[in-house]
Amino acid sequence: MANVRLSIIYSSIGRYLLMGIGLVSSMVIARLLSPEEIGTFAIASSVVMIMAEFRVLGANSYIIREKALTSEKIRSSYGLTILISWSMGFLIIFSSYPLSIYFDIKGLFLVFLLLSVGFFMAPYISIPHALLSREFKFGVMAKVYICAALTQFIVTVILIYLGFSYFSLAYGMLASVAIRAVMFLYASRDIKVYAPSFKNMRPIAKVGIYTSLGNVLRRTQQTAPDMVIGKMGSPTEVGLFSRGLGFVVFLQDLVISGINPVAAPYLADINNRGESLVQAYTNASQLITGVLWPVLIVASVASLPAVRLMFGEQWDFSAPLASVVALWAIFRSAHVFLPQTLITLGFESAMFSKELIVFPVFLTAIIVGYNSYGLQGVSYGFILAGTIDFLVSYAYLKRYLGLPILEHVMALIPSALTASVCWLAIQGISYIWPFQMTSPFVSFLQILGILPLVWMLALYLFKHPLSDELIKLFGIFKGKIS
Repeated sequence: MANVRLSIIYSSIGRYLLMGIGLVSSMVIARLLSPEEIGTFAIASSVVMIMAEFRVLGANSYIIREKALTSEKIRSSYGLTILISWSMGFLIIFSSYPLSIYFDIKGLFLVFLLLSVGFFMAPYISIPHALLSREFKFGVMAKVYICAALTQFIVTVILIYLGFSYFSLAYGMLASVAIRAVMFLYASRDIKVYAPSFKNMRPIAKVGIYTSLGNVLRRTQQTAPDMVIGKMGSPTEVGLFSRGLGFVVFLQDLVISGINPVAAPYLADINNRGESLVQAYTNASQLITGVLWPVLIVASVASLPAVRLMFGEQWDFSAPLASVVALWAIFRSAHVFLPQTLITLGFESAMFSKELIVFPVFLTAIIVGYNSYGLQGVSYGFILAGTIDFLVSYAYLKRYLGLPILEHVMALIPSALTASVCWLAIQGISYIWPFQMTSPFVSFLQILGILPLVWMLALYLFKHPLSDELIKLFGIFKGKIS
């Protein structure tokens, strides 16, 4: 357990540095490009992100969970990834012109071509990434991602100043992919297996087909609005909604990103040792909601100063959208580790079928919502989909994991009470210093100075397990420093 805690520390530090770079990048780019320019790139990237879920076809999940990993299995993973990823790359190239016509934006043609390059480099990122994850080398991985993020930021900003508009975002992303490929191959150089093998790929594909399909449907809940609004509305509306959703996703990733890379190896290790996944899942749910629910409930109230601080006043309309979408994220975060758990148990098809139930509800809700109430209606569609997701997840956990639903709900009560106290605190700050009339930077300092103390006091008041875990983490970190 100490090894897992230490891995979370390394992963969290690296991810938070990465998120900091991403935050600065978003703040700068949002002030250099217009909503229309950012919306145009968001349309292209949303299409590519959906296809990106298929490019590794579960090879990384297979490598992480496989008990006896041989060189032949690694070569087969390379072979499958190359077949699928390169095929996707060519598909994007051939579809680039028809897609630009479909969305009626000529510039998308070149953006799609630039983004397709990442698919040809993907095998030499995903397989080394999985090998390093299997060995819990999250410190090394963090260095790779930080270097790539800095490169992407520098290249993007320079090209924006040179007048490349939204094409700068595509070139910056391409530079990031190249850096990751080179550094991941170097970091995993001790495992000298690069030549692909196209034999015995069926066991990997069996894991990958359902895993990728499930991931596509789940990730599409973040990208589908860009495509729906891009077709039914305008690039400016796409930009506004993507910034509101992006703010919520940023906060969610800020909490989860440090933990999520460790989750799959941790659950696989628990399962391989024959220990209780039910208890591990319940504990993980308590810890993640103890952090994420308070953060999201505060964000739902303080979205206006947050959006102004991150993106500027030209994005004010994104704030009320973010307030509503934050509630969707609260529902989803209760079962954020469900996909990894089902994959660990070998129920990839169940993960896919669960997403197959939720996604049609989500897609219908945002289309009907946009037709009825515009962008605000899309955000309401998110809440409906989040509620369905929450309930269906419990049904699947009961069936495949044997999770006692009432016991799990009771375990989350301290998190809900802690979030409620934080909600009262942020409402008090808003009442005393109205966000509409206060500088966003001042509001940020007020929240930063008050809410962490309120959160920690609430954890101890309601005897949340996270309070003990924080003490343990502090002890490990202090011991490493000394």
